[in-house]
Parts: sequence; structure tokens; C-alpha cells
Amino acid sequence: MRRAIVAALLACAAVAAGCGADDPKPPPPASSPIQTIRVGEGDRGAVVFRPADFGRPLPAVLFIHGLFATNPMSYGGWIRHLVAEGNVVIYPIYQRTFTPPAAYLANMITGLRAALASVAIRREDLVAVGHSAGGALAADYAAVARSLGLPAPRLVYSVYPGRGLEGLPFRIPEANPDGVPRDTRIVALAGADDRIVGTDVARDIVRDAKTVPRSRRTYRLVTDRRVDHHLAPLRSDAVARRVFWAPLDRLLRR
Repeated sequence: MRRAIVAALLACAAVAAGCGADDPKPPPPASSPIQTIRVGEGDRGAVVFRPADFGRPLPAVLFIHGLFATNPMSYGGWIRHLVAEGNVVIYPIYQRTFTPPAAYLANMITGLRAALASVAIRREDLVAVGHSAGGALAADYAAVARSLGLPAPRLVYSVYPGRGLEGLPFRIPEANPDGVPRDTRIVALAGADDRIVGTDVARDIVRDAKTVPRSRRTYRLVTDRRVDHHLAPLRSDAVARRVFWAPLDRLLRR
């Protein structure tokens, strides 16, 4: 089992288009010009994407990548789509190969602070979106943001979240969910065939945020066999757009 999990992790790294934090590259050019801004350094930095022809503050998506997917190209299609919809996308790097998991959240916050110091956003319209490790960190950010003087996300959209991998000796610590503001909307997706992180963390995120009314917390199990595995959110095909992108779009427009 451990060998299979490690092989899956290596496959994830390969799909993530190079993955290295040393030279993060932006997504390929879109039809509308995208301005790319790099802030901070290394695993305490971030890459910011925004429409090049907007001068006013825009809503922001804090887009938190999965383990080792430090190259924004990993989610290039989704990033381009979010920018085309009129959002600033902030992509914290938060890790290098040997960054300890206990440092991920602090590094992510440092990268976010650097981005907020460089780009004007509508702070009340920030949302936190994450995949895999990033899905867990999105929930953690919601739990600590207000106490740190940072914009609390109005939405946490956590896709196939995980805090560790079976057979590997590390785990991302969980922030106390009691810090999540009452008016936060929480949506967590789990894949029925996710053999890398399973479904437990997605359930925990929804169950444990008890400061948020139950009507504002949604757990969804994805059973479509084309996209119910852990690597599916890295894709940009029609099925991935329908299952992962479209629900987020609807939430952002509310």
C-alpha cells in the first residue's frame, strides 16, 4: 500500500507540470491580457494574476495548490478562467521540497501578505479555494484570518482536501475551526475514488466548522468516474469544468 501511495504522489507531481518552487511559471497566455506579479521569495512568496486592463480593486481568489504543485501552470486553465471572470488570483507557493508541513500555513500567509501589499483587492470579496493539501489550508486560513488582521474569506471551496498521505510520515496540522466566522460559506468536495487522501478531511471540514450555521456548510461526494480521483481537479476538460469550475462560478456570483 505504501508503495502504491508513493507512486501516486509521484504521478501527481509529474502531472503538476514540473512542480518546482524554484521557477514558478504563469499559465500560458489567455485571449485577454493577464498581468503576472511575483511577490516574496521562495516558499514564502506568491504569484498574482489579474486582468491587465483593470485599474480598480477586484474580488480575489486565494488559490492554494496541492502538494508539490508549486508551478501555477498546474492549474493554468482554471486560473485563466477565474481571471477572465474578473478576479485577482493569488497563488501562494508555501513549500519547497523539504519545507515541513507545520510551516505551510505560516508560509502561505506570508505570501498572501506580500500579495495584498502589492495589489489592491476588494477585501470583503476574498474567497479561499484549494485542492488537496490546499483544500485543507483553505479551511485553516478561514480559521485564523480574522485573528491575524487578514480578510476572512466569504467562501471556502475545498476540493479533495487532505492533510497527509497514508504510509508517509507527515501531516499538515489543523487550525482550530472555532475561528471560522459565522458568515462564511463552506463547500467541500470529496472524490469517491480518491485513493490518495480519501474523503475524511472533506467531511471533517464541514462537520467541525460549528461556528457556521449548518445551512452554510456543504459536503459533496463526486461519483462521476471520470473525475472522482485525486488528480481530476488538475484538468481543464469539459467534465472538470462542469464538476469543479461551474459550482465555484455560481458561488462567486451570489
